[in-house]
Amino acid sequence: MKGKRQGILFLLLCFVIVAVTGCSKKEEKNEKREYQMYYLSPTESSLETDEYKPTKRTTEAMVKEIGEMLDETPKKEEHFRLLPKDVNILECSYDGEKVVVNFNENYKKMKNTREILVRAGIVKAFTQIPGVEYVEFTENGAPMTDSEGVEIGKMDRNTFMENEGENVNSYVHSNLNLYFADESGSSLVKETVSAYYNSNVPVEREVVERLLKGPKTEGLKPTLSPNTKILGVSIVEGICYVNLDKSFLTDSMDVQEKLPIYSIVNSLTDACNIRAVQISVEGETKVTFRETMKLDEPYHADYGLLKEEESE
Repeated sequence: MKGKRQGILFLLLCFVIVAVTGCSKKEEKNEKREYQMYYLSPTESSLETDEYKPTKRTTEAMVKEIGEMLDETPKKEEHFRLLPKDVNILECSYDGEKVVVNFNENYKKMKNTREILVRAGIVKAFTQIPGVEYVEFTENGAPMTDSEGVEIGKMDRNTFMENEGENVNSYVHSNLNLYFADESGSSLVKETVSAYYNSNVPVEREVVERLLKGPKTEGLKPTLSPNTKILGVSIVEGICYVNLDKSFLTDSMDVQEKLPIYSIVNSLTDACNIRAVQISVEGETKVTFRETMKLDEPYHADYGLLKEEESE
């Protein structure tokens, strides 16, 4: 009996040692990857990371150090620096929550596919620093614009949205028209955003996700509750099928009845090659949104709901 008890105690001791060792290794791994520096893959199709250990842990010192590292040659041969050699950082400043990176005029000469990755890598590198919420790019001191002339503005980690799966560091760019409510909640207003998102995410899903996040423009109101969950978004034969959870029905926003439906429909119609949108709630279409908006038939875009100066 005594030997059996000792055997059990021995097994328990072994279990504790293994558990503690496993936790220690996990903690070491997490500590090792506390900060990362971003580089290009050899094919310039995705971002790669390497461990970054700050020499000083103040915000200002880390901003300066990462800014300098962007001009340095990577330590690993399989990593390529983000910036081409003719693209120079003229200044890198920190104002208390935002890092402003000022480039020379050669920045805009980069290929669009590389520029998106460069932007994502720089924003991710700086926003991992405690105290840095946003990053803004300028060119010779002037606000940076994208290839279509839209001002980029300040960016955060959420600017470059990802999903789980392979190639999470590969991005595509689109200028998306998103429709939100005006301040009174009675009309729709178009907000054009410069969107960078994971290449594995279909644009139709990206549109709905950004509608749920709400508008960036001051004076606009969201049309959908941020509590709403996306259960599925797909396009079949010209119709976009959007399946939302029941929060779409229960968490109504203080806007005119038609606006939530048509904010989805108009936004998807502008972004995708579709003719209609079919909305369902947890797979059911035999439901009514608010008082009169029946979901058993597809909806077509209605730009007559736009505020007068926004109507097309």
